[in-house]
Amino acid sequence: MNPKQPSDPVEVTKLVNGGYGLAYLNNKAVFIPKTVPGDIVSIITTRKKRSYAFGKVIEYITKSPLRKDSACQHAHECGGCQFQEINYQKQLELKQECLMDTISHDAPFLLPTVESIVPCDHTQYHRNKMEFAFSRSTHLELGLKKQRNPNDVVPVTECLLMSDESNKILEFTRSFFEDSKLPVWDSRKQTGCLSHLMIRHSKAFDSYMVNLVARTNQPIFSDYAQKLYEKFTNVNSVNLLEFTQQTGVPSSVECIHLAGDTIIKETIGDLTFRISPLSFFQTNSLQVKTLYDIIKESCSLNSGDTLLDLYCGTGTIGQYVSQGKFNVIGIEEIKEAIEDAEENARFNAIDNVTYYTGRVKNILKFNSFNPDCIIIDPPRSGMVPKALQRVCELNCNQLIYVSCNPVTLVRDLKLLRDFGYNITRFVPVDMFPHTYHLECVVTCTLN
Repeated sequence: MNPKQPSDPVEVTKLVNGGYGLAYLNNKAVFIPKTVPGDIVSIITTRKKRSYAFGKVIEYITKSPLRKDSACQHAHECGGCQFQEINYQKQLELKQECLMDTISHDAPFLLPTVESIVPCDHTQYHRNKMEFAFSRSTHLELGLKKQRNPNDVVPVTECLLMSDESNKILEFTRSFFEDSKLPVWDSRKQTGCLSHLMIRHSKAFDSYMVNLVARTNQPIFSDYAQKLYEKFTNVNSVNLLEFTQQTGVPSSVECIHLAGDTIIKETIGDLTFRISPLSFFQTNSLQVKTLYDIIKESCSLNSGDTLLDLYCGTGTIGQYVSQGKFNVIGIEEIKEAIEDAEENARFNAIDNVTYYTGRVKNILKFNSFNPDCIIIDPPRSGMVPKALQRVCELNCNQLIYVSCNPVTLVRDLKLLRDFGYNITRFVPVDMFPHTYHLECVVTCTLN
C-alpha cells in the first residue's frame, strides 16, 4: 500500500489500549485513532512497524451503529474526547472490553479479580481542570489539540467537559489577545510567547483559577488579569506560569501571581483541600470521592496503624483515608506539592502526618519504615524497578495500587506477584467519561 494513497475500506473490529480502533489491512494490524468497532473507513498509513502500523481516517465510509448524534459541536475533530457520539453505557462496555483485552494478553492471572467499571453519575461538565492551546494563522485561536495531531488546534466555543462559565472565560481570553500581536509559542522553533490557558474550577465553591502559560512575562498580562478578575466575579485567582524550554535542557516553570488569591479550594467528603497553580488534583471532582471511598474500603487498618502514602502529591488520598485515625507518612518528589500537603493537613486538623520530599526509591533507601498498609499512586509511567523493589522489601501485608495506565499497572502487578503478593481485587473506576482512560484500584496482599 502506498502510505500517501487512501486504502481500500477497512472495518474496525475492536477498541484496544490507547483508544485506538483495530483493523486489518493486507493481514497486518492497523491502529486507527478516532474509530470504534463497526466503523468502516478509508485510511492512510502514518507510521509503519514490522508487524503493525498506525493509520489516519480519510473518510468514514460507514459509521458504526454505536455512534449517535453528539451534543458537542466539536466531537468530530477535537482530541479532548473520543466517545462523545456514543451512549455512555456503551462507552463503559467498550472500556471494559478494552481493559480485559489488555489483561488477557499480558496478565491473564488477573482476570478473575477484575470487577465491572464503576460508572460516573455526571458525564458532562465534570472536569475541574482543562488546558487550551493558543494558535495563530490569520487570527488567534484558542482551543484543544486534534487527536494524534498536536500541531493543529480545534477552535473551541463550547466545551461540555468543564462548565459553561469556562467557555465564557475562554472566549474572553481569545478576544483579549486577538489584537495583541503576541506571537504563539512554537516548540519546534523555540520561538514565541503564548502557549496555553489553564482553567481550574472548584465544583464545591464554584470558584475559578485561571493560569496563563507563556514563555515570557509581558506587561499586557497584568492588564489581562485585572480585567478578567473584574469581569468574572467567581474568578478568584489569576496567575502566569512562565516556562523555560530549551532543547536538551530540562524545562522549568515559575509561577507569577497576577490577581486575586494564590489558591482555590475543593472538598472531598468532609475534608477541604487547597489547589495551587501547579498542584495535582484528580480532574473529576464529582467522582473523586467515589474513587477514594474504594481506596479507603480496600485498606484494613486499626486506630494507630501506619499508612505509607507513596507519590502522595498534595496529600489528598492519605488524609482522606486516614481522617486522623491512622499515622500517615507521605513521600513526594515535588516540593510545592509537599508544601500543599502540609497546609492541607493543618487546615483539616490532621496532626499525625509526616511528609518527605524526594524520589520514592531514595527516601525508602535512606529511611526505615514499618507500615501496616501502603498506598501507591504513581505517574502514568508506573514505578521504577528500584522503587518497586524497595517497597516489596518492606514486607507490608497490605498494598493498594492506584493507576490511570493499565499497561504500566499490569507490568508492575506482575513484578509484585513475583515478590510474593497476591492480587485479590481489581476495581476499574471511570473518572474520564467520553475518553478511553480509566482509573484502577488494585488490592494486593502478601502471601
